Amino acid sequence: MWMDKEKYVKGIEKALQKIAVRELKIVDISEIWIETALPKDLIIEILKEGKLNIPSGIETIKDGRDVIWKRSGS
Repeated sequence: MWMDKEKYVKGIEKALQKIAVRELKIVDISEIWIETALPKDLIIEILKEGKLNIPSGIETIKDGRDVIWKRSGS
């Protein structure tokens, strides 16, 4: 599974770049899911690992009310 995880990380990063173009500062995990069709649990796991390059315009990623990721300093 770990070999495939790199592919999933790249997919999420690509989705976040598309989302950033829309100038959303707060992104719901459903936006990432719509772009990638990856299981929500996998998206959350990868976000929590923190090994993603998240575009600078995105400040917070949420799952409903729960904050999954927040840019430090914002």
